Amino acid sequence: MLINLNNTLFKIKYLFSLTCFISCFNVNNNQIKSIDILELSKFSNFDNVTLLDVRTDKEIENGCLFNSTHIDYYDENFLYKINLLNKNKPIYIYCKVGGRSSKAAEKILNAGFKNVYNLQGGFLKWSQKKFPVQLNNKLSVSSSSEKYSFQYLDSLKANNSNILIYISTKWCAPCREMSPLIEKLENEFSEKLEIVKFDLDENNFLNQTYNIGSIPMFVLYQNSKEVWRKNGIIAYDEIVRKIKSYNSY
Repeated sequence: MLINLNNTLFKIKYLFSLTCFISCFNVNNNQIKSIDILELSKFSNFDNVTLLDVRTDKEIENGCLFNSTHIDYYDENFLYKINLLNKNKPIYIYCKVGGRSSKAAEKILNAGFKNVYNLQGGFLKWSQKKFPVQLNNKLSVSSSSEKYSFQYLDSLKANNSNILIYISTKWCAPCREMSPLIEKLENEFSEKLEIVKFDLDENNFLNQTYNIGSIPMFVLYQNSKEVWRKNGIIAYDEIVRKIKSYNSY
């Protein structure tokens, strides 16, 4: 009886220790990493990472790092916007010197991002070293800032045989990357395809319509029926093939 009791206690202690080990292992693999922002100067490209600027609109008037997505840490919709980003990409976060970015990193880690980096020194240190910055007047995106409605979207589908809906925001770096592509599509297909651009921040009804999980988003309609949808960055040739596959151009 005593032997069985000892065996039982041993098993309980073993399971408890194993659980603690696994828990510690998971925590250690999902911690925020802090690195000097100047390390970014060694990056050859940013295609596979998200570079997030959490400063205010006023602050970025003096510039930001190239390829930055901008979401103000004090924005009441901060977490909602964060969840529109690709959680599979490493995310590097900066502010002016590193205080807000550290707090933002905690929220982002809790939102489910696995590879979270806080960039110490922030934009101030980067600019003091005279590294290149992008001026705010270049942070535009090819989308409409007007507010629309369900009815407007329905009327578009009813009155146009072929429509490409493009949903983006001004703060999203991938959206800005797609802006020249949209302009090129408008030039090539202007007579055969209605291209409609929506700013998601100004048209919240789109979330209910498309259940948007990430941006930018492309939605192609033919005769009021959705025939294709794509999120994220897409090559020009790929989207042209999709458009032509559903239309005799």
